[in-house]
Order: sequence, then structure tokens, then C-alpha cells
Amino acid sequence: MLTSRRPGAASGGECHRAAVSYECMTEASGPQRRAANERGAARARLLGATCQLIASDGIGAVTSRRITDVAGENLASITYYFGSKHALVAEALVAEVERLVEPTMRALEGEGDPVQRLMGAITDLLRTFADERERAPAYLAALVEAARGAGGGAEVIDRLRSRLAAVVGQLVANGTAPGWVDPDAMAALIIATANGIALQVCVDPDGPSAEAQAAQLASLFVAAAVVDGTDR
Repeated sequence: MLTSRRPGAASGGECHRAAVSYECMTEASGPQRRAANERGAARARLLGATCQLIASDGIGAVTSRRITDVAGENLASITYYFGSKHALVAEALVAEVERLVEPTMRALEGEGDPVQRLMGAITDLLRTFADERERAPAYLAALVEAARGAGGGAEVIDRLRSRLAAVVGQLVANGTAPGWVDPDAMAALIIATANGIALQVCVDPDGPSAEAQAAQLASLFVAAAVVDGTDR
């Protein structure tokens, strides 16, 4: 007896072959996923170990052997995952800068009054430095490397400056800050102040709190509105 089959419908044999093919793909993808996860975990261990060593002993004391000992990896893993120790250190420093400034980025991207956003951003940045003063050496090392044109720390700071400048520009536009304020230059000044505080918390851990310093900095900024004799 002849039977008709709808166009596009699969026969029993075709379905069986498709099922076998799917099972093979699934079996193959399992090990591939595990291998990808392990690669990601190994990279993370190496990056974490590098940041840890920079924070504890300084960038000059970081060697491939020490990195792999702390990470629990073999020496060849540095070349395999990063190409060189220099590339690993550069990526670790950029990751450290990004991690430290992330709370500030979130505060600047929020909604609401620009003054409160600026105050919150400055407070978050200073509090991060104060709470994680043991990580400050890695952050400062990243800035030094950026000054030498190495690594991507400069790009991270540039993004932070751009977002700060946007908020400062809003304060100038609504009259909270005077018209003579240059948003980009003021944003750079705020970051420079924060960088100085990153160093300060290392040498004066018992000094004023991050909140107190942030309040002073933000108050000075807002007070600039009457420097030219015009109360805005």
C-alpha cells in the first residue's frame, strides 16, 4: 500500500538519523563546554594571582613562577592563555582598575539630581579606595603603566572621565556650577584628586573617612558657583 508523505515531513529513518546526529552533537558539546569553562577558570586564577602579588609585593616582584604557584597552574599556562607575562600583568592591571571604578560608573549612570549623582560617585570612588586599601598598590601600578603607554588602564580612566564630564556638564547647564567650569577639565581634576586619595589611604589609613572627604570635595565644587560673585 502506497502512503503519501507531507512535503517537508521526515520519515522514520530520517528522524532516527537526526536523533543520532543530535545526540552526537550533544555528547561533543559537553566536553567542549567543560573545556571552555576550565579555560575561563584558569585565566581567572592567573589574573587573580597576579593582582594579589602586585598588591602585596609590588609589580617589580611579580614573576611567572610566583604567579603560577599562587594560581596553581603550570608555567606554560601563562604563554598559552596570555602570550606573555607582560600581557598577563597588563590585563590584570586593567581588570583591577575596572573593578575599582565600577561602583562609580554605576552611580554616574543612575537617574536623579546631578548633584546627588556626583556626590554619590565621588563617595563610592573614595570609599572603594578606603575599604580596599590593600588593592591600592595594584591600582597605582596600573596608572604608572598607563603613563608609560602600556596596558589599557588609560582607556578605563578615559571612560570614567567622560561620564564624570557629562554629569558636570549637567550641573553647569542647570546653574548649579558656574559657567566658567570646564566639564572635562573638572572631571579630570576629580579623578586626579581620587588618585591622590588612593595613595593617601595607604600612608594614612586612620585619616578621615571616605564620606567626609567626598563631602568636602563635592562641597568645594558646588561652592564654586559663587566664586564670581553671582549666587546661582
